[in-house]
This record gives sequence, C-alpha cells and structure tokens, in this order.
Amino acid sequence: MRSRSLAAVALIFAMLSGCTCGGGEKEAKKGPAPSELLKSLPRAAVSRPTALVPKAVLSSPRSMVVAAAEARGTWDAFMKTAPGKALVEGRALEHVSLSAQMERALSLSHDLASASEHPLAADRLAEALSGPAAIGVADNDDEDADLLLVKEVDGSQEFVVRLALMASTLKGFGVSTEQHEGHPLHKLRRGTRILHVAAFQNVLIASTDEKLARAALSLALGKGGESVESVAGYKKEVDKLQGHRLAALMSLEPDGPPALLLGLSQLALGLDVDSGQMQLGGELADSPDTVAAFRALAYVPKDAVLFSSLGAANAEVFLERLGGSGGNSAEEMRKALVLPKELEDALTDEAFYGLLGVSDTRFNHLLGLGLKDSAAAAKAFPKLAKNWLDEPEKQDIAPGISSFCNSTGGLCLALAKDYLLAATDLESLTAAVEAGLGKRPALSDVKGFQQVGKSGDTRFLTAYVDTARAADAMLTFFRAVGQGQSQGFDTGDVDASVAPLCEAMKKLPPYGGGLAVDGTVVAGQFQPLPVQQ
Repeated sequence: MRSRSLAAVALIFAMLSGCTCGGGEKEAKKGPAPSELLKSLPRAAVSRPTALVPKAVLSSPRSMVVAAAEARGTWDAFMKTAPGKALVEGRALEHVSLSAQMERALSLSHDLASASEHPLAADRLAEALSGPAAIGVADNDDEDADLLLVKEVDGSQEFVVRLALMASTLKGFGVSTEQHEGHPLHKLRRGTRILHVAAFQNVLIASTDEKLARAALSLALGKGGESVESVAGYKKEVDKLQGHRLAALMSLEPDGPPALLLGLSQLALGLDVDSGQMQLGGELADSPDTVAAFRALAYVPKDAVLFSSLGAANAEVFLERLGGSGGNSAEEMRKALVLPKELEDALTDEAFYGLLGVSDTRFNHLLGLGLKDSAAAAKAFPKLAKNWLDEPEKQDIAPGISSFCNSTGGLCLALAKDYLLAATDLESLTAAVEAGLGKRPALSDVKGFQQVGKSGDTRFLTAYVDTARAADAMLTFFRAVGQGQSQGFDTGDVDASVAPLCEAMKKLPPYGGGLAVDGTVVAGQFQPLPVQQ
C-alpha cells in the first residue's frame, strides 16, 4: 500500500479504534467545567468540516479527503459489516497498527496531549471523534504525507469539548503561537514532528502542514479561500452525509490508468456503510462524443476475477491521451503502436478488460475492442497480427475463428463477431471466444449483475469483481512470489500475513455496478450482488 493511503488509514484507525494514544492516564485537574472554559474561545464563522478543507489538499496526485457526519459511529458501524469483520479476521488492522504511519499518527496525538494544560485521557480519544469530521491527506512525494483534521465541536458532547480544549491550551517546550487573520495558530514541535493547531468553540483544526492549517483557518474565519466543496461532484456527496455514510474525494495521477483510459482527474465517492452501496462520481476532461451500447458481458467467462467495460473508448482520444504526457500526437502514437488505420476505423467506442485468473506470478488478462464493421476488421486483422506478433502462429479455436499467438507466448489475438480479442495466453482467449458463442457460462449469467449491468445500456463504465476469486488470486500470486523470488519474504510470511485476510475476503459477496455520463459528469453506484453458486 502506498504511504499516503496507509497514512489515511492509520490516522483514522488511531483516532477511532479506541487506542491508548493520548498523554497520561489521568484527566485534567479539577476546576471549571470544560464547556465553560471553551466559551472563552471565539466561534468560527464556518464550522462544517468539509467547508474548511482547502482545495489545495488535492493539488498533488494521490491525495484524498474523507468526511463523515458521525465519524465514530460510522467506524463502529463499519466494523460490524462483513468487510469490517474480514479486516479484523484477516488481521489487516493489526498490520496497520504496526506500521510506521501508525506510529507517526500516535506520536502526533501524544505530542498534543503532553503539551496541553487540559490533556484528554488516552482511552477517551475515540469518543472525542463523535460527530462531523473530515480528514485530508496531501501527497508529499518522497516525504511523509501531510495530514489535516477538521472536527466540528458540539458543546453538548463532553469529550468532543475536551478535545477542543486540549488543542486550545498548548504551552511550554516546543510550543509557539502566531496570529493568523486575528486568531491564534499554535505550532507544536517535537523533534522532526510538527503540528499546527487552531481551536474555536465550534471547530478544531490540526495539520502537519502550515500552509494547509492557515488556509483552513482563513476558511473558518470567513476570510476567503476555496474548499473541496467547490468540486461539484464531491459537494453532492457531502450534502448526503447523514447516519453511517462517508464521502471521499481523490485526486488521480495524470498518467495513471483512470486518467489515460477514462479522462478522469478526480474521483468522488459516497459509501453507505450499512447497505454497502457505493456512489461514485467524477468529472471528465472532455465530454465523450458517443457512448457505445454495452455488449461485453457475453464474451467474458463467468469465472472471471474482475471485469470492466468502457463505453466511450474512442481510439483517437485514447491515442491523444497516451501521447500527451510525452508531447506526441495521436498520429505519432498510431505509428508507434503500428495500428492499421483500417482496423481503427472498424472499431466502436466500447472496450472491455477482464482478469481471468492468476497462474503462479502471471496474470491472465483479456482485452476486447468492439467492432462496427467486422468485414473491414477481418481484412486488417492479418496485418495487425504481423505488426504486433513475433512470428505469429495461426490456430483455429472455433468454427470460422482463428487465433494468432506470439511464438514466444505472452500475447494471442482473435477476431470474433463483435470484438477484436487479445489475451496473454491461448486458454484465456479460447474461453472468451467460447463464451461469446454460448458454449460456456459468461458474466451475463451472473445472478443479479444484469440488473446493474444490462446489455444494451449506453453506460460510460460497467464493472464487476468476484471478491472470493480475487482473494484466491491474490493468495496464489503472493505464495508464488514467496516461493520463487527473493523479495524479502517467504511463504511462511505469506501464510502469517496475507493468507488470513484472503480467507476472510472469501466470505464477502461479489460487487457490481456502473457509471452513466451526462456531458462531462459521470455518476453511478456499485453494490453487493448475490453470492454465486
């Protein structure tokens, strides 16, 4: 897991799991009630957590924001769900608790408590996260990710009040205070760790980055700035926050698969923890000219690990994106890929990908490109095989359908009625052809999936994952790596760490769903499907 993703998990886990990570075992000394002490602080003009997360958090790829209307309650509800139980049974959270990112999160919490006149007892920190909260994780390339916590303060919740009071009364060694827009901003330094804190009667702000802390403070004071709520797709999810629901926003790498294949730069996500339904949305760089009808289910074997179909896979646009990062045009990329123009003209805008399984350390991939002119594609197909394959070997795999495979393996091509198919091995290619001919079960036979991925729909994206098979594939891969390669671990390590999580994941249902497109906005949902027999 990348350090920024683990940083987010570690921070959430540290705050909500009831860990003993505050300072000391005793509450603050007797005196005025915390709620009375807190009244000495000014009130923020804006206290809604997501409205105080600066959009600058997302300025670098792989950064994210997660928000909840009831942070502690949502965590507790998640731990009672099947995925939550799987993480516990699979000891995934145990491994997070031992990570360097977790150690950093715990250290920051301890630093805050040890420097305060009113420290919060260690076993009360989780209760202090009751109510609305937002967490931002800003990628910092080679350095630790920068963290931002915004917690709305409800005067009726004792430990939430105590958390704000603890943050507002920092003093002593390593503590300095500056005024920002007329409000105190505390800086706490412990060795190389730095935390910037600002507290109001109604909201608390804490960040490891000074610029983010100042920007959040300006938003709280109503002094201007742009928050993540300016992202329209995310604001829609934030407006739905109630009960046990999460809203997340992620910035994506410009040269990563979502950007190259889909044209997405950001992804908004809403998760209803109780039902398991996941709302997804995002904004495209350009509105697709056309969205092809969805036909791919019939060509993907039913026992696939995962599947995704794109209804706006325009070849010209994809080649432009592919070449954009290197300053190349679509024509230059077409020449580099030795792609026959006659074949490109015969394609629709539908493309699909399937992971059919894992053999040792080799992934069995399947790719399909939709055809609108099968006769033109048939004429260009031998040229494509000659361009792409080293000494292509022809083999009949079904009546009227021939495949061409690399003599050294690794790539096989076939032209079916509706698709140009490519696979990493002949067995996977044959399985797809037979599924398309109705000779073996396909994803169209998956119980419940037709309701969320109906053939003929003009949908931007459709996806499916068989969680149990994904767990098997992951375990197969890591065991093979442990046996045959020197990666610093062996099969014993795999059985102790990865295997419990995989076994727990096998109990989870498959998931499926899709995204529709309206102009440049994509939106849809993914949900649990019936367990397949």
